[in-house]
Amino acid sequence: MPPAELFAVEPFDFEIVLAPRLPAQAPPFIDEALASWLLRFADPFGVSPQALLLGDAETEFTIHPEWWRRPDATVLVALAHRTGVAAERIKALSFADWPGDSGIDAVPERFARPRYISEQPTRQSRRIGVCAGCLADDEQPYIRRDWTLGWAAACAAHGAVLVRECAACGAKLRLPAFASDEHFAADRCSRCGFALGRTEVRPAADVVIRFQKRLLVGRPLGLIDLPGVGELDWEIAVALFDVLLGAVWIDTKPTARDQLFTRIARDLNSAPFGSAPHGGYEGLSVLAWMFEGWPERVQVALAILRAVRPHRQLMRWPHLNEKLRRRVEELLLPCWPDERSYSNRAWWRSWIDNLPETAEELRTTAARERLPHRRARLLAIADVREGMPVEIAADLADFMPRTLYIWLKRGAAGGLDAALERPRWQYLTESQVMELAEWIATAQPDGPRWRANRVQNEALRRFGTEISVHVASRLLRRHGPWRRRRVLAKKPLTVAPSYG
Repeated sequence: MPPAELFAVEPFDFEIVLAPRLPAQAPPFIDEALASWLLRFADPFGVSPQALLLGDAETEFTIHPEWWRRPDATVLVALAHRTGVAAERIKALSFADWPGDSGIDAVPERFARPRYISEQPTRQSRRIGVCAGCLADDEQPYIRRDWTLGWAAACAAHGAVLVRECAACGAKLRLPAFASDEHFAADRCSRCGFALGRTEVRPAADVVIRFQKRLLVGRPLGLIDLPGVGELDWEIAVALFDVLLGAVWIDTKPTARDQLFTRIARDLNSAPFGSAPHGGYEGLSVLAWMFEGWPERVQVALAILRAVRPHRQLMRWPHLNEKLRRRVEELLLPCWPDERSYSNRAWWRSWIDNLPETAEELRTTAARERLPHRRARLLAIADVREGMPVEIAADLADFMPRTLYIWLKRGAAGGLDAALERPRWQYLTESQVMELAEWIATAQPDGPRWRANRVQNEALRRFGTEISVHVASRLLRRHGPWRRRRVLAKKPLTVAPSYG
């Protein structure tokens, strides 16, 4: 363009004009959830909170449906400008200052049974529980911040279990979406309009309320003070909770669980759990009961449920990182009963305590040992020599405790080599086998099955020959008159889901 055709211009001063403050007065209530306050604020305008309070620049920070749990600083500034409420006060309605993984807090009914057995867990967002008593008492009903926690299950003010389903239509209670312009009423079911304040109140046990209070007090700091255990990081505490509840919910029989729940209700002096005790309150009750009498009640629960041993319980959680696994193992393994407390069952203790070899020397010998069975026995005996309870030493070595007791008793009677050597069984002649077979065939087909030790004793009485349990069992299977048992495949260990 030629210079003669240039336009004369002059600088123009301008400033960015922020959206004006809205002419509304809706201050947050005490302990109100951020999402509840925003929905209440926008409701009189008949538009969604997103359209009313945020611009395009802030909307990108609210794409995730759970954004209100930890809002971005940009969103807080915008909300403060439009509502006239200080940003720090708005931030206090959320969980922005809570350390650790916020996804754990958002999982609906975090301690309920479906969390541990469902391969495809629920992904419904904004799920909440409400206290019918609080909603009935409110002049203007609102949702408390603690009600939005997936692991919260009771209201301390009314001593009641939180309601998570509509009593009229059975719909799961949820907060509306931030982009929704539907009418918001905290005390009404969004599906059928039932007044939630009229829901029948279910009393919560005092022990459960106290335990939940411990979690609510410690969660903002990331440290949970558990009775009998002490302070734990939030992630470690949740991993421990998962392993304990996994022992209750995974691969256990309903009759055994009912027996445990009856015991818990009796100890907590509370009402029975009901016909379908699978909710978050029941899970929280189990944890409260266990930690109220740690570690004895964990032992009682594992015994009632006939659950797998602690070491195998941890195998259900392969997604745990090494730090969490090691810490949970340190907490859980000592819960297994220590057989040393029974003097009549520890007559071999003096032998193990007076072994000339130390635990470290036994492990060194095991490292040089070429035979696998001797190496495994040396390592287990080294653990016991070091003071580890037999139950835990057997659990770590993946043996039955009874097997390790047998080795210890053999060692006490015949020395270390006797504990390490496999017994040399004598063999029966063909005529002796036929004689035992004819004797076994005389058993009543409709009577109780004979056990292998009966055949062992008979062989020793008749021929003075000691046979192994395996040989005796094979004779019973081959020559016994009883119907053949169907051998079922060993059920693999169920692995717990890995979501938050």
